[in-house]
Amino acid sequence: MKTQRNCYVYVYNGYSDWEPALAIFGLNNFTDIQVVPFSLDGQPVTSGGNVSVQPQQSLEQAMATDIDLLIIPGGTTIASGSEHRALLPLLLKQLESGRLLAAICDATAFLGNQGLLDHVAHTGNDAQVLQMMAPAYKGVAHYINRPAVTSGNLITAAGTAMVPFTKEIYAALGLLDKQELAFWFGFFDAAGSTPKFSHVQPLPFFYRSYEVNMEGMLPLVRTATREMYQQAIAADLEVSGPVQWHYHQFDGNPETVFRLDIGLPVTAIAPVPAPYQCETLPAFDCISTTHEGGWDKLGDTYGQLISVLQVLGIPMSGYNREQYFQYDFNQPDQNITNVQIGIIKP
Repeated sequence: MKTQRNCYVYVYNGYSDWEPALAIFGLNNFTDIQVVPFSLDGQPVTSGGNVSVQPQQSLEQAMATDIDLLIIPGGTTIASGSEHRALLPLLLKQLESGRLLAAICDATAFLGNQGLLDHVAHTGNDAQVLQMMAPAYKGVAHYINRPAVTSGNLITAAGTAMVPFTKEIYAALGLLDKQELAFWFGFFDAAGSTPKFSHVQPLPFFYRSYEVNMEGMLPLVRTATREMYQQAIAADLEVSGPVQWHYHQFDGNPETVFRLDIGLPVTAIAPVPAPYQCETLPAFDCISTTHEGGWDKLGDTYGQLISVLQVLGIPMSGYNREQYFQYDFNQPDQNITNVQIGIIKP
């Protein structure tokens, strides 16, 4: 009984090796999905980048396998080369069985020439290019002008869309919630919010400290921020950034009493009356990311960052910061919050 999922990648002389590379690297290194390159006869091929590739299987062996994801990359011969027509039974089997088929660049023209794009939403290098490269193509009414498109179990992409192509594949396989994969892929995915490690410089900070638990923190959400702006103006301080909340030794337990500093960055320190403080905070090493949306989901963002630290074996310092770049109590989905978790560098 088949339990491990697999990804079969068609390789041939001149195939565009960069097009499936990102997707298969992530699958091979951050999931348990087995990546299997195959060629028509199982013999070695040379990619368009002059890389020699030794396939693990032939087309005949691939036909005898239940394939979870089949990737067809573009290349110099795929659209018009008659030898590739031998793939058609495998493509039909994949589509009819409801399993994933992913084609990129000129491989979409190959699908179009076989009539496989005539009745399904798809994309490619360009609708007119598809018509020129695939004389039998009749699916222009279903063409979508996007870098990558998923329609049912078919994924298509333009040749310049390696990253969107990869994201569609990961989404279709249900992998985007895997923390290690998401962290690694975030460095390529400009549409995502990528965690990053930072060394924050010393910060002149005007603030007030509170000893609270989670319940005691909630009444401060609106009142403390307004108070800090009023007191900063009264003290003739020049505010240089958005309001920040700094958490000291908060462990996520609602009952834990911790120190919370609420304040504003300022251009220079100055004497202020108690209970307020104004001092230059020391440099701060952290992992950070931008949280977009309501604060009720902040826990998910913290969980993602903490998972990355656990994977990398980096200890937390117990000191975290939140910077509120934008907040709207009527439309919390518009909130933009920068979350910083302090780390102890090795």
